[in-house]
Amino acid sequence: MEKLIIVGAGGLARMIYSWLTGFTDCSWEPIGFISDSLNILDGYNYDLPIISSIQDYYPEVDHVLVMAIADPKSKLAIAEKLEKRGAKFITLIHSTAIIGKNVEIGKGSVICPRAILTCDIQMGSFVMINLCATIGHDVNIGNGCTINSHSDVTGCAKLGTGVFLGSHAVITPNIKVKGFAKIGAGSVVIKQVRADTTVFGVPAKQV
Repeated sequence: MEKLIIVGAGGLARMIYSWLTGFTDCSWEPIGFISDSLNILDGYNYDLPIISSIQDYYPEVDHVLVMAIADPKSKLAIAEKLEKRGAKFITLIHSTAIIGKNVEIGKGSVICPRAILTCDIQMGSFVMINLCATIGHDVNIGNGCTINSHSDVTGCAKLGTGVFLGSHAVITPNIKVKGFAKIGAGSVVIKQVRADTTVFGVPAKQV
């Protein structure tokens, strides 16, 4: 049996570990977290240790990794570093998620409980779709995006590399959000968002 390493040990990592038995493929044995914050689990009651810093970790032949870091730039940089060392990332899809027809999900992605991916969706690598988020038809999601809980990315929207959506954010139909933009929690995006900008509000405006 392959041994599962969780990359990160913050809140998202702890949530993913808590849900692990609900993912569609549970053929791995979780053995620990890797994190550069070696004391981050102090005060929590978890039976998995931090086995290494990310900086010092080198994968063994029977190791597979799940990405559990929410910040897009950080997770893409860490994924690149670990893959150069030979790491193999898996995709996790929770059994309560609804996945429609013609949905492409890239490697290293995580689809959390009760997320809905409707149909005809293209999703890059290392994407995280959090609790109860909905992705509409004909949506394109770039590598490294993080879509937080209860967000709604509606039909034909396009998210560039590394876009971050706060919880309950809404991207209206046909809107483009360019690379590494951040959408604040509860915002409603009704026009194109430029790269490397942060927008917030209803309607969302640059801040």
